[in-house]
Amino acid sequence: MIYDQCKTFCVFFVVGILIGIIFDFFRALRKSFKTSNIIIYIEDILFFIIIGTMFFKSVILFSFGEIRFYIFIAIVFGMVIYIFTIEKICMIIFETFLYSIKKIILFLITILKIPIKFISNVMLKLKR
Repeated sequence: MIYDQCKTFCVFFVVGILIGIIFDFFRALRKSFKTSNIIIYIEDILFFIIIGTMFFKSVILFSFGEIRFYIFIAIVFGMVIYIFTIEKICMIIFETFLYSIKKIILFLITILKIPIKFISNVMLKLKR
């Protein structure tokens, strides 16, 4: 009985760390790409869907569907430990990764502009 509760506590401690990591990924995403308010709302909904799914799947798999108070303590404890230990490292990694993705996207857009301009110029000349 105690062993199962300790195991469950450890699992939800890790879930708390994962929630912190996912939250920081979305935070880095907002810093890297300036978006409109509607996109921010969609990101928030996506975040809560991911977190909710992860939480309820974990509850079903590891505590047999029983929601106990110590599960929430473990999640909060995991998030707090994450914030005070590796949050800055994760943010640097996410921001670097997303900056690279942004540069690749901008490069691809620049490359795609060339044939689009060419085709539009040809279409304008044919129209005359």
